[in-house]
Amino acid sequence: MERRTLFAAGALAAVMPVARLAYAQTGTDAEKQNILLAGNFALLSSRMAADKAADAAVKAFAALEVSEQEAVATAFGAAPSEQLTAEHAAMMEQLSALSGAEFDNMYLQGQMTGHEQLRALHAGYAQNGSDPRAQGASIVAVPAIDSHMSMLRAIQQRLG
Repeated sequence: MERRTLFAAGALAAVMPVARLAYAQTGTDAEKQNILLAGNFALLSSRMAADKAADAAVKAFAALEVSEQEAVATAFGAAPSEQLTAEHAAMMEQLSALSGAEFDNMYLQGQMTGHEQLRALHAGYAQNGSDPRAQGASIVAVPAIDSHMSMLRAIQQRLG
């Protein structure tokens, strides 16, 4: 196994614990799967927020995130799915029980944490990915995620 593949695998393990799929994966397939799993949380929680959020800016961000995560999944050669890590499934359960400002605040916090994870995953794949289409999506995703983080912080500060 190449040294950079080992480094990327170690970095992924440090960034986010991910539930393993039932089938065997190569290192690159595993990296793509980790990005897709993290993206599923952003997608599914944003679909929920599009319906449940109380704040108009939160709803607008959620709609943006849904369309972007669907596009990333397509670029990675996958369809969006409902598969989540155990951590993300627990957070989805918590979100589903909330409403109003409580929902908005938890959604924003979950998106900020999730975007930090996604940024690290996409940055690694942008440098070392073997699928040119997915690698291109990751190259574009890094500055987009930076923009999303700025948007999330601004909404969070406004909601105080």
